[in-house]
Amino acid sequence: MKLVYLGILTTSIVISLGVLSLTPAYLELNPNKTVLLSFSIITESENLPEWCNELSNFLNTNKIKAVIFVTGKVAQEFPPCVSSFRSGIDIGSQTYNYVELTQISDYLEQLDEIKNGKSAVDKAGNLNSKLFKAPNGSTDENIYSLLIQAKILADFSYKNQYNKIYQEKFLKFDLASFQASEYDFSYFKKLKFDDTPIMINFDNSDSIDYIIDFILNLKSNEISFVNASELTDLQLTQREENLV
Repeated sequence: MKLVYLGILTTSIVISLGVLSLTPAYLELNPNKTVLLSFSIITESENLPEWCNELSNFLNTNKIKAVIFVTGKVAQEFPPCVSSFRSGIDIGSQTYNYVELTQISDYLEQLDEIKNGKSAVDKAGNLNSKLFKAPNGSTDENIYSLLIQAKILADFSYKNQYNKIYQEKFLKFDLASFQASEYDFSYFKKLKFDDTPIMINFDNSDSIDYIIDFILNLKSNEISFVNASELTDLQLTQREENLV
């Protein structure tokens, strides 16, 4: 049965603000350029476990915070692509099959994609993940009721914003999102920042050598790498030792 009426909840659930007076505590305390590194693991390949392990080792060795988004299918087939990332790295889901939600007409099928993706990621890492990124940024009017049903607290699907739960409603916060492959690292060093954080996106089609070179060249005293939990002021990845 298609629960279209649940989609109507979005009009009362989402509050979109052009300029939001609420600023996450981390940004108030840190005057540097705030950068969220985002890695999407979406395609299956024989060397994927090695790619994930090398990325995890690099981030851990250099104490770099980031967020990893994994499809449920990949998490199920390659659990180390979730479990190898430890403290300081947030884990999110991006549906089970990496399908655009707007291509699914039935609400319950959309919900299954989101819930099954989250469930597979949580099982692979023995954690409770509470953040989401829609494949290709494709969402419709159902998205916020879907995320509430799936117990997801933050959404990073868009180029100019992220959305998080605040007082039981989704609020929009400014965010500038860039695909790393379309820019040189020097672009971000020269970029004039206001209080808007930026998200730089990679995926597993990018080589580890390219990722390492990009991040090490970007790294400076003027740039603070944060994870999604710090950016939103929410606990978005609850790992085994903290599960109740």
